[in-house]
Amino acid sequence: MNERKLKQLNVLTLITVAAALVAIVLFCVVFAPKSENRIDSDNLRPYNEGWVLKGYDDKVDEIISLPEKVDADKEDTIILMNRVPDDVNSDTVLVIKTEFQNIIVTIGDKKVYSNGVLNDQKLMKNSVPCYNIIDIGEAKPGDVVTIYIASAYDKYSGDLGSIYYGTRGGAVADIVRNNGVGFVVAFTILVLTIILIVSLVFMRNVNVDKRKAGYAFGFIFTSAVWSLTGNPIMQLITGNNFGVYMSNMVLLLIMPVLYIMYQRCFAVKRRFAKIFEIGVYIFSINFLTGVIFQLYSVVDFATYMIFTKILITIGLLLLSGIMYLAADVFADKTIYNNFFANVVLTIACLLEGTLSFFSFYKDYDGVILQVGIFLFIILLVVTVEKGVIKEMNHQRDNALSNIDSEKKNTVKQINTGIIYGAMNTVMNELKPKDRENSRLIYDTSIYLKNSLKAITDRDLVPFEEELEFIKAYLGIQFRQNKMLEVVVEDKVIDFNVPFNTIEPLVENAVKNGALRAESQGRIVVRSYERLDCFAIQIVDNGKGIGPDKRFDGKQSYKTIKRRLKNMCGGAIDIKNKPDKGTIVTVKIPKDGFVIKE
Repeated sequence: MNERKLKQLNVLTLITVAAALVAIVLFCVVFAPKSENRIDSDNLRPYNEGWVLKGYDDKVDEIISLPEKVDADKEDTIILMNRVPDDVNSDTVLVIKTEFQNIIVTIGDKKVYSNGVLNDQKLMKNSVPCYNIIDIGEAKPGDVVTIYIASAYDKYSGDLGSIYYGTRGGAVADIVRNNGVGFVVAFTILVLTIILIVSLVFMRNVNVDKRKAGYAFGFIFTSAVWSLTGNPIMQLITGNNFGVYMSNMVLLLIMPVLYIMYQRCFAVKRRFAKIFEIGVYIFSINFLTGVIFQLYSVVDFATYMIFTKILITIGLLLLSGIMYLAADVFADKTIYNNFFANVVLTIACLLEGTLSFFSFYKDYDGVILQVGIFLFIILLVVTVEKGVIKEMNHQRDNALSNIDSEKKNTVKQINTGIIYGAMNTVMNELKPKDRENSRLIYDTSIYLKNSLKAITDRDLVPFEEELEFIKAYLGIQFRQNKMLEVVVEDKVIDFNVPFNTIEPLVENAVKNGALRAESQGRIVVRSYERLDCFAIQIVDNGKGIGPDKRFDGKQSYKTIKRRLKNMCGGAIDIKNKPDKGTIVTVKIPKDGFVIKE
């Protein structure tokens, strides 16, 4: 995909998101009815028995128990009547959950509550789904409570849910108890996403694909806010049922655009990219159409969302197939992870859509979809974080590779030939007269050669070569510390070790062991063969401080241990004897054997 086309899609996405924010502000502030009943914040009791269903369309009155589904057409007014409970007090409220139903409640001849009927609902035919908490504290036991319910939609016209009564605090507590888990999870994901977005913004020195991460976190953030606005607790907090519902609908319209743009980042080949582009255009148009229809009262969100949810489900099914093909073609683990997350969301949408046709699922409406959304968001967060970590590790590896290259170039610039030549000349001149200093120069030249080699060489070498390095170091130490006793027992040398792993252990044994001994210092280096491995033993007579507790060397003890394990399956065994010394045993397994730590 050319850069110009990609910029056009990015601009389209930004415009769509900006329009979504404007729409949310309009619905929450400008068009929100001002007479919505705000809930401020015990146990609720059912109030479902003894309701009289007043006859309509020439039907006779009948006594019903709630919940009930009665035969009613759209805009038919259903009238329910009952006696006020005997234990009513000044704090008593009724709690009724409505789904796109207008409601009026009267006590005797006095209207005590209305929602959606006399309110200034410019953009909706009825009130939005909400909990109605109705204050009946002024009623007396035996007074008649009358509830008028009507809907502009056939599906909800005769749908009568359960009614409860209790205190206002009990009503709020019940709503929080029933919806608190979803609210906490959505809020947690929202906070986590904000933290990740902020951390991404400040990753200026990290080479990550911020476009991918930006769209991913944008989608996750939008999904989390969508889950929050779909939670009844948000209506309790804001007191703006209409604005919260409209925000939820706008977010649902915008989410597919962000999600497809995120998946588009993985489409390398043109034939895959084209499909995602078409998807962005379709859902951008769907968003703008839905908002315009809502603003001009052509079709409100309650109806338009049926089409949108079907479109999203079809899109998810198609996207799952496309992502599977893309993952197979590109063999990309990230695409596979996105595919599995997409499958979880697709299954949740299909199950939710199927179960919504069954009456038993009415009390659990939306649960499957919410669980699917939460799992999907978690999987997507993990996928994105894996991608970010992968990019960071890649950059780290590149940096380390550059450092190694710089080290090699630096070593190459050192004219080691002239240095060794000069030292060899001095050594040969001193040899007949001063063998000790001649030997010191020889050991120094060997030590210098291997030290320079250790800067760049990380390969396996014959132990004989590593032993040369060790003997040179021990020769220098012996020349400087005449009281140091050095013993080298090289019975077996015909095996390989990672270069510059044994010598640092010897250095540590000398510095922290033998040279710190209370009596004459002694260091023993021996190599021998076992049934399953070749062993190198380093023994000192120091105070018993092993390299895992105090290590002075060119490499850390953990680095040496890791190199031995990764390069040849080797292991290190340490035995400390207080005031007697330390025995470090390096085991190099033979072919077909495994050394257990």
